[in-house]
This record gives sequence, structure tokens and C-alpha cells, in this order.
Amino acid sequence: GLLAKSYTDKGQLVPDEVLIEMVRERLSMVDCKGGYLLDGFPRTVPQAEALAGFADIDAVVDIDVSDEKLIDRLSGRRVCPSCGGTYHISRLNGRTDCERCGATLIQRDDDKAETVLSRLNVYHKQTAPLIEFYEQRGLLRRVDGAQPMEDCFAAILEALGGTK
Repeated sequence: GLLAKSYTDKGQLVPDEVLIEMVRERLSMVDCKGGYLLDGFPRTVPQAEALAGFADIDAVVDIDVSDEKLIDRLSGRRVCPSCGGTYHISRLNGRTDCERCGATLIQRDDDKAETVLSRLNVYHKQTAPLIEFYEQRGLLRRVDGAQPMEDCFAAILEALGGTK
């Protein structure tokens, strides 16, 4: 983790070899013996190929949401810098303060529309090919991510229902 931090502190991407070794080491720990959930890894086909070399994957969930919906959700998100509360501008009714602690809400830099668009471009180039990669292996489960959060969560649980 410290090696990865040395890259991110400089604003650099963490090399695949470092990420893969971190995941390999973490999955070898005793608390992963009964199963685990990966979020944010793998992000590329080469990472997925490396993962397949040391881990048995039961299922991969693709939470499918349109780019337009993602841009709306993320660019409308506001967070409280004090307590960590998360809100969406569509539900704030003009409020700019946290209902929990009263601090002024902020928009994170990575939630600004231009940053979200940049992240989506990277996703389409590097990560979207994983959909076909896992579909060809019979591991992909698709979930409609545009539905309400509670319904999406239930659909994810249902999609994972037949796994170990």
C-alpha cells in the first residue's frame, strides 16, 4: 500500500504490477478464505487476466447505467467536509448546508462534470472491455443501475444468489 501511495501522492497511476501484487497479497489473507468482494479491481483486461491466475472468480456484476445518468448523479452530488454526509442537489431543495451538522456542503473536484466526462472516457477505453471478457467466460451478471438504490441492491444480491 505504501508503494502505491508513493505513486498516487505524485499524481501518477499505480503500475499494474504493484496493484496486482497488492490484490494477490490481500486475497491470500485468512479473512478472504471464505470469500471476498472486489470493487474497482480489475479495471483492465490485463489486470483481469492476472487476477485469473491467482483467484477463482464466481461472478462479475455489471451495474449498467447510462453516461447521462452517471453525469447527473455525480455532478449533482454534494458532500459535507465535516461529517461526510452525502446529498444530491435534486433533494436539497435549495439548501447548501448539511442537515446533520450544519457545515456548508461542497462539490468534490472529481464530481465536477468535466472530470466525470474524463473518467467516463477512460472507463470506455480501458474498463468497458471487461464486460466482454467476463461475458465470454460466463461470469457476467448485469444489473440495471438506473433503478432506485434499494432495488439495485436487491438486484445485485439476486445476481449473486447462485454464487459460492
